[in-house]
Amino acid sequence: MNLIEIILTVVIAAAVIAAIVVIVRKKKSGKGCSCGCEGCSMPCRYKK
Repeated sequence: MNLIEIILTVVIAAAVIAAIVVIVRKKKSGKGCSCGCEGCSMPCRYKK
């Protein structure tokens, strides 16, 4: 592997990790919830 391939691999890995962190934070704060009632942190009045 040359230097460019290593840099691209690191950048792609960082982007994937950042996306996972954003998804987990939204789910914990209730903003990413689809109100499927399982694992949802929204109050019951929002649930289907």
